[in-house]
Amino acid sequence: MARVAYLSCRTYRGKAIAPGAVPPLEEKSRELILAAGAERGIAFDVVAWDEPGLETRGYDAAVIRTTWDYHERPDQFVSTLESFARSGLPVFNSPDVVRWNMRKTYLKELGPSAIETIWADKADAVTIAQAFDTLGAAEIVVKPQVGAGSIRTVRLKKNAWSDADLIDAPLGAAMIQPYLQSIETEGERSLFWFGGKYSHAIRKVPHNGSWLANIPGQTKFVAETPPPATIEAAEAARAHAPKDLLYVRIDLVLGDDGKWRVIEIEAIEPYLFFDFAPEGARFFVDAIAGVLAR
Repeated sequence: MARVAYLSCRTYRGKAIAPGAVPPLEEKSRELILAAGAERGIAFDVVAWDEPGLETRGYDAAVIRTTWDYHERPDQFVSTLESFARSGLPVFNSPDVVRWNMRKTYLKELGPSAIETIWADKADAVTIAQAFDTLGAAEIVVKPQVGAGSIRTVRLKKNAWSDADLIDAPLGAAMIQPYLQSIETEGERSLFWFGGKYSHAIRKVPHNGSWLANIPGQTKFVAETPPPATIEAAEAARAHAPKDLLYVRIDLVLGDDGKWRVIEIEAIEPYLFFDFAPEGARFFVDAIAGVLAR
């Protein structure tokens, strides 16, 4: 039986994660993956990504899963993955992909399918004021260029914000995008590919009064076939992403011009939504079996 290190984290949003455990949000997905692995002759061992000596334990591969604290130590995270690869332990997705995907400046490479974005070294008051005019937007969203889970993400309205609103803004390099009203009605779409094969899609609609489409308890998640134009936009972006990805999630929103825009490509540690689309676990494990068979 093949043995695969299922890389997780030690903490999530300030709370400790017990050895061998994953954040509560991913418990169902983990069980589905482990069950699908048992059927395919693959045993997964859930371990913290920074646990010493992982590369000496005889694993056939390491798969990055719920490493949801990596953004707190991004340089250490990449260097650790690179040390695994140098030791002969294959890592998926690869450290090169992680380095590419970690900073959201990859959106610059996606062409017209990506949402319009202003890149800033710091989200200060002058930069924010100028962004409204540059984007021609009544509202904007400010995010960190390296981040996860909507941490340090703020939404601002033109002529209705102050310096105090920037307290929760990114501390370092930021990205500024127009706020698209469709997020409140159409929601956000997440599409998944495993081993280059399309698996499933999730529609995420914030509850009334909310606008973040990735917060459990504040968002309705449902497995749903996306509109053809959504798939076309996602495929156009995927064509610019690194090749040979074990897994990738592409998030899109509907622009004010009626065109779908990619807001993120997640190829590091995406939430896979298997608790809403359990069939996806088999596609995921089949992709792992494929790379192990090479």
